[in-house]
Amino acid sequence: MKSRIAAVAAACSLALILGAGTALASPGHGNNQGHRTHQPSPVTEVASQLISPLKVAFGPQGSFLVAESFAGTLSSISAAGVKTTVVSAPGQEIAGVSYLNGTTYYFNNDQGSGPEPGGALLPARLMQIDRNGNTRQVADLADFEAANNSDATTVYGVRDASAECLAQAPYLQSTGELFSHPYSSAPVGSGVYVGDAGANAILHVSANGRVNLVKAIPAEPITIDASVVAVATEMGMSIPDCMMGLKYYAQAVPTDITVSGQWLYYTVLPGVPGESLGVGKAYRVHLQSGKTQLLAQGLAAPTGIAVDRNNNVYVSQLMGDGVSRIKNGHASNVLPAVMASDVKVSGNTLVALTNALAETGGSLVTMGLR
Repeated sequence: MKSRIAAVAAACSLALILGAGTALASPGHGNNQGHRTHQPSPVTEVASQLISPLKVAFGPQGSFLVAESFAGTLSSISAAGVKTTVVSAPGQEIAGVSYLNGTTYYFNNDQGSGPEPGGALLPARLMQIDRNGNTRQVADLADFEAANNSDATTVYGVRDASAECLAQAPYLQSTGELFSHPYSSAPVGSGVYVGDAGANAILHVSANGRVNLVKAIPAEPITIDASVVAVATEMGMSIPDCMMGLKYYAQAVPTDITVSGQWLYYTVLPGVPGESLGVGKAYRVHLQSGKTQLLAQGLAAPTGIAVDRNNNVYVSQLMGDGVSRIKNGHASNVLPAVMASDVKVSGNTLVALTNALAETGGSLVTMGLR
């Protein structure tokens, strides 16, 4: 099953679909999230009633840049809460806003007629706005996906079933499809790193638009047990008994990235509907050696990651309890909130987006770090 960013709220049900792939995931085993909490610092609501605020960045002159994704809007919000429209593109998805040295970056993604991509590979444009307000397209990530499709041969779903067993549920195996959905960005001196939630890859885009693969993100194995069967049943899918105990390899969708020193940090949300099942993880990869380290697992739809100057890692959990600090593999809550879609840190200030998919609108909040 393919999927793209979509929010569906009906009868108090909610789904966030970020990546692509056969839709199956299980509750996290060995959840490291726990119930540890810090005494929270005071939180200030800077702005409210934002429409699907999914990404935030520190902007110029103390402002904040917010991608109101499904509204097709990029907004600038002053420290006093005054909101100004920077980009208005009705019908488009605006995603992955970031800012560095006077330049704003964001994605302008074409959307199909429904929540899942059709047969066509849709444009997925990395845009930039310079300090003078001039806008240009840096690259179309769909072009790179069309030429490379780094997970084309990756087998997702059940890999070890016999032919007879797989014939009972052929929908539980697929390979990576052509799909680009850039969702997060991290600018550096050499260009912009991109988390492509459709291609399941981390890319680097140079200033002249050259795109290179940094890391194809491996599938996340999940053991098929009774809880997985229950999830599949709710989705109208049947899992044959012959698959019990086998591994299901879910697509590891990158939901956010950030760079600190020689390390690129990223969050993944395995499979669909993993956003509500506590199977998310946080990693970091060394940009020179390629060494990858698992930082935390058992996260509830992690969609934002940030690193402070002391190398503390913060993660926002859309279906969790807000923003958490990760230490020694454990996530401790530092900002209680619901539907926390993103987090960024600058100096002693943490900024987050909360209530991101609420019908009443989301909020931009700040908190001082101790």
